[in-house]
Amino acid sequence: MSGVSGPRLMLRYLLPGAVPTLLVASTLDVANIILTLSLMSFLGLGLPAPAPELGAMTARSIGSLTVYWWLPILPAVAIFVLSVCANLAGDGLRAALRGA
Repeated sequence: MSGVSGPRLMLRYLLPGAVPTLLVASTLDVANIILTLSLMSFLGLGLPAPAPELGAMTARSIGSLTVYWWLPILPAVAIFVLSVCANLAGDGLRAALRGA
């Protein structure tokens, strides 16, 4: 109605409101991706054996849980720490973009 073209209208008014939401949603989805990939490799649906996947490391060492407890626990803790860090990064990004 004001004579502004479609691409200019999108760049000027729509994208500044959508980009922060997309950034926050994508960083919060990183934790879900980490957990999904770890679960798939734990179940044996990931890459073959020499690949360093945290879920596969946990699955391969679960038999020695009573003797060498740290072998399956450390990859599981790494999965947990990565997921929490991804969520905290997403929350921090949301707070930084909301304050700006």
